Amino acid sequence: MQRFEVFTGAARRRDWSDEEKRQILAESHSGEMSVSAVARRDRLSPDQLFTWRRHRGASPR
Repeated sequence: MQRFEVFTGAARRRDWSDEEKRQILAESHSGEMSVSAVARRDRLSPDQLFTWRRHRGASPR
């Protein structure tokens, strides 16, 4: 019998450029997809996206 480990989630911390964040935030405010759906598509947690939205204000910059 052989032992192996399965890791889920990101292996390292991801860093988004300001332009990527602006684009993701704009998409999350568009109303075409839910915030959670945008987060999943862009491989970040919904909590992180909600935090970006709070820090950037009501509209994307």
